[in-house]
Amino acid sequence: MVLCEDGECSVCLCTYSRADRVPRVLHCRHTFCQPCLETMSRAEAGLLSVACPLCRRVTCVGRGLSLQEALWVNSRLWEQIPEEKDEEEAEEKEGQLKRDDEAPSRSARTRLRLPALLRRLRLTKQNPETIVPGSS
Repeated sequence: MVLCEDGECSVCLCTYSRADRVPRVLHCRHTFCQPCLETMSRAEAGLLSVACPLCRRVTCVGRGLSLQEALWVNSRLWEQIPEEKDEEEAEEKEGQLKRDDEAPSRSARTRLRLPALLRRLRLTKQNPETIVPGSS
């Protein structure tokens, strides 16, 4: 497994985000996005466990807790992730570029629609409250 840049999960190679790809820290101090951790987790005898894909150390989660509740958010990476306002401004700029361009290619239209689709999906998806260390 290749170690990636700090802003990416080394399993799926996707950039961390504050909404759906939250960077969570295993007990071995390696960080992965929440969806990858959920995919790698195993339930045995009422306990959740995740084997780190880098060092193979197993992180166990107590009974009745989800990975989201039990694992800390990597605060160093969390602070580097742009807030949603910044993302919305970038999407507005993309929309303006789309309006300025009279006949964008099909692939350009698809790329411009994708952030809007993801935003709509994020708004309809019920996200449980995320606890961030050091916040009040």
